[in-house]
Amino acid sequence: MRLWLTFAALWLLPFQFDGQIHGQNDSGPENFGEVFQSERFLLGKNIFKGDVGYSASQISFRDQSGDFREFFRHTLKFNLNINPWRDLYFKNTFFIPLHSISDKPHWISDYYFSLGYYNWRNHSFSFGYENYQPNNFDQLSPNDFWSNIKRSYFFLDYNLTFENPHGYKFFPPTLDETSRVIIKPTFKIHPEYQDAENEFAGHLKVVLGGSVRYVILRNFYIEASAWYYPDKKTKLPWDPDFTYGFGRFDWRAFKFNFSYGNYIANRFPWNEKELDHHGFLNGELYLNMTYSW
Repeated sequence: MRLWLTFAALWLLPFQFDGQIHGQNDSGPENFGEVFQSERFLLGKNIFKGDVGYSASQISFRDQSGDFREFFRHTLKFNLNINPWRDLYFKNTFFIPLHSISDKPHWISDYYFSLGYYNWRNHSFSFGYENYQPNNFDQLSPNDFWSNIKRSYFFLDYNLTFENPHGYKFFPPTLDETSRVIIKPTFKIHPEYQDAENEFAGHLKVVLGGSVRYVILRNFYIEASAWYYPDKKTKLPWDPDFTYGFGRFDWRAFKFNFSYGNYIANRFPWNEKELDHHGFLNGELYLNMTYSW
């Protein structure tokens, strides 16, 4: 019940704040340079950008003794994207816990990072390296860090954006200037992969799939993805067959957004669900404000 009340309260905040600060037709400033009317100290260059906010999720798991536990995680979340040249980005995500860290599952991450060429334009490729392994500041040894590096993946995806979906058969309607459908076929390759006990299991794990996002209106969206593992023995209990989410996202600075995403352990009905305790409440709710230097 506490988690549901938290979800409900946070979902209302973007509507309240965004209308008060920007107004319905006011796009607002896009970076600190426009706010302070200055180009000193790289202001207005959009080199540093991202978002900061509150993240909440309920983590259901079985501990080492086999007992079922539920851990309510709530953190401050900080995304820092460094854009030194064109569409080259060094992306970082940091979590600052607002709960006791003594009883948290050991595989929860304190940070993620990635380096790549991220091109959002239509008919364009993106490629790079992404690390979403259980990186921990206080528990990660040099050997664990190197294992996480190898077990993360290189990716290649292709961006298809339909800004006038109603002109295509089977596509949903265009409701305002933000409406669009974004389709991304994706190829991933892990140099190394582990088994369910986190022990080395082999080299070269390949994952094929893609995602679809429908921006309905006023930057509100729904999205889903599906994934296929050509070598079934590389598939881990928490590797998803599909993911899903929804929210509101306006990339410009000083915008209040929210999102919900469920990214692990989801199984199609015809596949065995190893983590049978995972469900909707185990997704992440994130309330944030964007920024740009």
